[in-house]
Amino acid sequence: MLSFKCFKAAAITIAGIENIRMIQKGQVIGAKNHLSGFENFVMLMAE
Repeated sequence: MLSFKCFKAAAITIAGIENIRMIQKGQVIGAKNHLSGFENFVMLMAE
């Protein structure tokens, strides 16, 4: 069974997953509704 070796790594991973879900739902300032989740992610990371 695989698991995280420390709490910090698990917390960082969960935070990243939450950020991706927010981008997909369009809950991030600057996200465009007509773009896909991936396109929004790329646009937001380029800023």
